[in-house]
Amino acid sequence: MRRRRTEHELATTVLVDRWRQTVEGTEASRDITNGAGISVTLAPVVERVELTDEIVLHVRLLPGQLPDDLAAVAPRLAEGMGVAACRVVSVRPGRVRVTLLLCDPLMTENGALSRPVRSALEPLVLGTGEDGTAVSVALGASAHLILAGSTGSGKSVGSYGLLSQLAVAEDVRVTGSDVSGLLLAPWSKRPDHGDVVLGTADPAAHVALFEHLVREMDHRITEIPAGRDAVALGTEVPILFVVVEEYAGLLRLLDVTDKGLGKRARSALARLLAEGRKAGVRVLLIVQRAEAAIIGAYERSQASHRLSYRVDNRASVELLHPGAAPAVADQHTVATPGIALLSAPGMPLTRLRSPLCTYAQYCDAVTAATRSDGPESGPAA
Repeated sequence: MRRRRTEHELATTVLVDRWRQTVEGTEASRDITNGAGISVTLAPVVERVELTDEIVLHVRLLPGQLPDDLAAVAPRLAEGMGVAACRVVSVRPGRVRVTLLLCDPLMTENGALSRPVRSALEPLVLGTGEDGTAVSVALGASAHLILAGSTGSGKSVGSYGLLSQLAVAEDVRVTGSDVSGLLLAPWSKRPDHGDVVLGTADPAAHVALFEHLVREMDHRITEIPAGRDAVALGTEVPILFVVVEEYAGLLRLLDVTDKGLGKRARSALARLLAEGRKAGVRVLLIVQRAEAAIIGAYERSQASHRLSYRVDNRASVELLHPGAAPAVADQHTVATPGIALLSAPGMPLTRLRSPLCTYAQYCDAVTAATRSDGPESGPAA
């Protein structure tokens, strides 16, 4: 017993010393000059160490410091402590629990297909967070979504997992534009959903669809009853989920074909983004890189949820996740496929892993699904 206590005390001393050396080299510390004119570095202090199945440090923050301030430097803390990751959780004001993870909690792939929902107002699973809990979005409460990621980053798999959950939802119509011809192909076989424009053969058809959706949005807005500021969503007035796959490629196609088409598409999408929420319209923009020339500050400001898989440089991360710590952004440029960062209202920047969903599973989920007859979309012309 005495030997075990001595080993615990030694391990605690080593951990506390390493913590102090590590955290003092990050932005979570402060350099001040004391009354004697001597420079002093202040840093969050380890008050207690738990050594059970996990290594947990109970840490007292500096005055005025938030848990997010420590979470922002978690990758640097992990490197300095010699572990795979650091998980920072608030315990009470001024106190956090820092768990030292010996392996990345997101490295184990989740092979389960996301559960279909009966209503788009139910949470849609985006993935599993580092704490093992589901990270979700509810289309009824959210605005629009941006999904970005380089080729091979897991962006497509994430899209399959998200859209497959809507296969049997009674109160949603999936519609949109897909120049790749793959992502929305299964929905083109569903007459109970909206119009889908696939491929590059008819560029004008993509624009016509957007303008049709704007007219439908305008009609819905005129029908909002007095005393309400938004439509009442349900099976009679379903969510219009407008998916724009390979948005950058679409704009290039339209601009090359006719500059006027590109201008009309941008204008229509801008209106859907600005006014769609009150009319039950939700837009999902999917791009490889969230370049400012493609998705500007206006589009980003309208998207309540911004999800990015691996991208090729720190600037691309910071465009969708402003305020992300440089260490976090740099780490994400080499992220494993399927791992994403999420910015959403009311939550800190969150790292997650998308459910594994192959294209075959996605197609089967959509085309094999049945539901009660819903309203059909009008012509896109």
